[in-house]
Amino acid sequence: MMKKIVTLAMAAIMAISLVACGNTASQPTATPTPEPVDLAAFGEKYVTEQLMPPLLDTNEDMGKQILDASYAGLSDLDLEQCLAYVSMMSINNTEMVLVQAKNADDVAKVKEIFQARIDNMLNGGTFYPETIEIWQNNAEIVENGNYVALVVSTDKDAIVEAFNGLFA
Repeated sequence: MMKKIVTLAMAAIMAISLVACGNTASQPTATPTPEPVDLAAFGEKYVTEQLMPPLLDTNEDMGKQILDASYAGLSDLDLEQCLAYVSMMSINNTEMVLVQAKNADDVAKVKEIFQARIDNMLNGGTFYPETIEIWQNNAEIVENGNYVALVVSTDKDAIVEAFNGLFA
């Protein structure tokens, strides 16, 4: 009788251990949350290196008005980060806006707003030949996850490459 009890106990222990071992493979592993990208540090680097306009202070009335005039609807979105390097003059030859959206819907809206800015500048928003050429040939919208940038610069390719490098 004792042998039967010991045998049954051992069989139960083996069965439990097999079930426990089988469950470890089906448990999902946690994916690490990527660190947020510091768009301010990136932007400041290019303000000094590429002669971008200074950061637009959208907390002030004038800065908010300029942002709303240039990028209608952008200030209405609830964004994680929004840094606009926008000149107050239409002779502007460079511009950069860096955004971190909260979701894919807002990313799409930001891209639409950026495209509207490009279209506006090419359809009468500026009239200086050099500025028109820059907006025509050196403006690019870049998306990387929830991050979106509009880069307008004769050194656009290097800035876009560096922006994409933030996510590598």
